[in-house]
Amino acid sequence: MPAFIRFDDRTRRTVRAAAVLLFAMGLAAAASAAAYVVKPGDTLGGIAAANNTTVSAIVTHNEISNPNRIRAGQTLQIHGRAAGAAATKLHTVRYGEILSGIAASHNVSLAALLNANAIPNSNRIQVGQVISIPGAGTTGGTAPLVHLVQRGESLASIAAKYGVSVSSLAANNGMTPTSTIFVTTRLRVSPAPPTFTPVDSGSGVYVVAAGDTLGGIAARQGISVHRLLDLNGLANPDLIRTGQRLTVPGGGWVCPVPGATFFNDWGFPRNNGRVHEGNDLFAPRGTPVLAPEAGFVEQITGTIGGLQFRLTTANGTVYWGTHLDSFGAGGQVSAGTVVGYVGDSGNAKGARPMLHFEVHPRGIEPINPYPLLAEACG
Repeated sequence: MPAFIRFDDRTRRTVRAAAVLLFAMGLAAAASAAAYVVKPGDTLGGIAAANNTTVSAIVTHNEISNPNRIRAGQTLQIHGRAAGAAATKLHTVRYGEILSGIAASHNVSLAALLNANAIPNSNRIQVGQVISIPGAGTTGGTAPLVHLVQRGESLASIAAKYGVSVSSLAANNGMTPTSTIFVTTRLRVSPAPPTFTPVDSGSGVYVVAAGDTLGGIAARQGISVHRLLDLNGLANPDLIRTGQRLTVPGGGWVCPVPGATFFNDWGFPRNNGRVHEGNDLFAPRGTPVLAPEAGFVEQITGTIGGLQFRLTTANGTVYWGTHLDSFGAGGQVSAGTVVGYVGDSGNAKGARPMLHFEVHPRGIEPINPYPLLAEACG
């Protein structure tokens, strides 16, 4: 015969309270973690916003290595946002938009936008992409105001429209007040880009490119031919060869592709709503690409940039070089080391060989590299 346990009123109340607590905990757990099956056309940004969470949270909980690589039918564990966290809004990228402009329009910082959407490069967004806007209203800094150049506009008319000086508008975009501007170019109106001073590279290495002369190399390094001969133990200034490594004094910034042709094409429009956030240096295929500063080189392969190098310096500056024909040295390098060779890989296939070159002073927001290139490459 089964035994019955007799509870008094106090015990019954305690049991009921425990049962209610356990039930509530179960509901909370169910609400904070749920399974979501990815549908065709879904993006992590859209999924995050629809489920009141962030892209970074989904990436972390599901151990996703590439936030741009999710597939239809994939099951994701969605953990709800903690109480009191800021709400997330959605923004669908339209033609001509760039991330810095989207950040400014929603009053958030570019860094916050990059982090919330796990976007590694601000130049890599596409029309129709859904972006999560985190905690609108907290900027952590002033986002840049960007202007799209229209037909008939000039630096003077754009400066007047925004109440800034022509000289500051030109400086913000690596131009002079008399520079030519092109329709659909994105101009940074304000604020000024971060101050950038290259690291003193100490004693560096220069790799002789085709057509180089000791006189030309010495002039670019700001030293005499006699000094260059002494540094390298050379007797005959006419006997140098392509690929030869020469010791050069430090303090300068090394031209990444000596002898290349280039112009100020910063801000030019690209397909899929992208914008040019660097300069293209054109040179024959196989021309050596040099590290502009000492730092650590990562070798990357992508569908858009093709063979790419990412060089990070001691002070956090990041240099991107894309469309390489082949890689050079990786890991820790000194200024002037060959890190790749000019080519047309990625979406530049079949185009004139070039190096697409970007400068990111704090590793996030790019600046126009043209003034640096104009000074170093001559």
